[in-house]
Amino acid sequence: MALKGYRFAAVEGHPIGRRAIGFLEQILEEDEDSSLDAKSEFESLETGRERDIRKKFDHWLSGGRNDRWFHGWPNDVQVRECFCFKWDDKRQHHRFYGFLYHPQPKTNSPFQICVLAYHDVKNDESTNRILLIKSMALRTDPRVRMAISFVFPDEKAKAKGRIQ
Repeated sequence: MALKGYRFAAVEGHPIGRRAIGFLEQILEEDEDSSLDAKSEFESLETGRERDIRKKFDHWLSGGRNDRWFHGWPNDVQVRECFCFKWDDKRQHHRFYGFLYHPQPKTNSPFQICVLAYHDVKNDESTNRILLIKSMALRTDPRVRMAISFVFPDEKAKAKGRIQ
């Protein structure tokens, strides 16, 4: 796999306030499949299911809590910053896995984003820990942080005009 880099995009149609949510994608050579499949899975959802997931996104964005819709692992030191959104469909448990991140520590330190990267389907309630570990590796990857900084830069706007 020839990885060229990463691309991050906020999910369209949702407000950006104290929080934002988006998808991370790999930029690969032509005809290569990415292991980061959350965005492609989201885009393939039927309209009703997409609306349901967007409702869960909005609830998280507004600061809401609902462990049946989304959660993290704050007490697990190894994957503390991981996060997932979940839904059930036809007796299967679907998950979008990713991580939480503060992309603007200098200019807007409370601002938090949820970066979704992986989709998983399972038949029980167990967590795919491998995807959590992979999500944590993405969180610390400088190329991923650079892709996020293109969308959410951490620098003050430069003043225009002359200083008198």
